[in-house]
Amino acid sequence: MNLFMDHKASPDWAVRRRIIILSLIWEAILITFLVVFPKPNAIAEVAIINLASLFGATVGSYIFGAVWDKKNERKADVAQQAVDQGAVDTSVKVEP
Repeated sequence: MNLFMDHKASPDWAVRRRIIILSLIWEAILITFLVVFPKPNAIAEVAIINLASLFGATVGSYIFGAVWDKKNERKADVAQQAVDQGAVDTSVKVEP
């Protein structure tokens, strides 16, 4: 079972997932490099802090985006059901 692929996911989520996974791997490689080969300067320290923040922001926005997308999908389904059930005559008759 592949943990990274949801067979019910839309193609745009598959692309998003690949981008997120690649960016997380890249950020982890950079953080590891800066930790294993430390540079005794403030720029390296700031880079590690910013990369860790970017890592957290990427994961957080992925989770938030998935929840938001699911919520909008549910709203659209409910709205479509309402439209399908509402086969009511909405014409207006004006009588003299």
